[in-house]
Amino acid sequence: MRSVLTHLCLCFCLCTLLVLPAAAASSYGYAGRWSYADDDKGYLVRPGGITGNALGQVYIVDREDCEVQYYSPSGAYLGRWGAPGTGQLLFTDPSDVSLDADGRLYVADTGNGRVQVFTTGCNVIATWGGHEYSSPVDVVVLRKDKAYVADVERPEVLVVDDQGAVTDTVGFEGDGDGGLKRPRGLALDSGGNLLVLDEALDRVTKYGRDGAFVLRFGEKGSGDGQFERAEGLAVDAMDNVYVADSGNGRIVKFGPDGAFLEAFGARGTGDGLFEQGPFAVWVDPQGTVYVPDLASHGVQLFREGAAPIAANTTTVANATEPGSANATLPVNGSWSGNETCADGTCFVNITAPNATATVATPEPSVTVPPANITPYATATPPPSLPAPVGGLLAALAAAGLLAVRRRSG
Repeated sequence: MRSVLTHLCLCFCLCTLLVLPAAAASSYGYAGRWSYADDDKGYLVRPGGITGNALGQVYIVDREDCEVQYYSPSGAYLGRWGAPGTGQLLFTDPSDVSLDADGRLYVADTGNGRVQVFTTGCNVIATWGGHEYSSPVDVVVLRKDKAYVADVERPEVLVVDDQGAVTDTVGFEGDGDGGLKRPRGLALDSGGNLLVLDEALDRVTKYGRDGAFVLRFGEKGSGDGQFERAEGLAVDAMDNVYVADSGNGRIVKFGPDGAFLEAFGARGTGDGLFEQGPFAVWVDPQGTVYVPDLASHGVQLFREGAAPIAANTTTVANATEPGSANATLPVNGSWSGNETCADGTCFVNITAPNATATVATPEPSVTVPPANITPYATATPPPSLPAPVGGLLAALAAAGLLAVRRRSG
């Protein structure tokens, strides 16, 4: 009788383990970082929002130094503008930076309760402010006469014209469909639909071009499709959605329909890990994911569908790219590092010593394996069991066979 019970117990354990869900391996691998010593140009004291253009130029807000820094596609530092203050080209705790289709830059100047709009040559176009602005944290532009502003103190998103005048709102206070509490991040998909990340409700809500509720996804937690204290939001060329899950130290990816796809990154120190944050995310047109890294004062890069690429420390060339990549960018000679850029000019470190940055250097011989997910959140085959579970199953099976053999002998 005892032998029969033993066999039944082993069979039950075996069946139970076979149906347990296994964590799917991420298809994203660490692909390098931009890292600078604290006395190098390009060093970010407290990196905030991030964006970029089709040429690969990347713009990042430094919330501590109250400035915007920008970089080449390889991570070479190109220049900066801004300083602490309340005047034009000055910021107080800026949260994010955005670009429109014409290359205009929008800085959410949170501490000053306004949005500043610039040309890429750092000329001020407009300042959006007034009693309807309290703590703007993000901006996205649908077209020249229609933009959206997320104000974290208002349970709605402002719809504004090209002068920042509020013409309408999207969303309302509440936790039901279409409701908002503390909108933190904004993004637009290819159809012009608006996605809003709400840091208090721990979810993303999608609205149509007419402001009508479309869908919502995400919830508080650390499991699949969950996040906590998220602050950053981005959409890629396929309309997949990326959330910077600061509470769990990772990036969470959803399909266009809001279905969970995968998560990558984790809490920790070292490559592909986040000691703090992440608080922002941006995806370039090729699908590379850029994540500002507060602990390393730089940026980590992730790529899909390829083995993780070890980062190599290389000396990056100083700003020789702006002339070809952005003909309107002024070059004002050498930069001592003491200028405040408060006069509407940008400084590019033409004659400054080269900075050493850690950048991703792919090897040509690397074979790219097929992606580990299916697009648009369609069903993904269950992954294989992790090694520890597989070993345990093998041991249980062996024990069961051994017991049967002894009995039959």
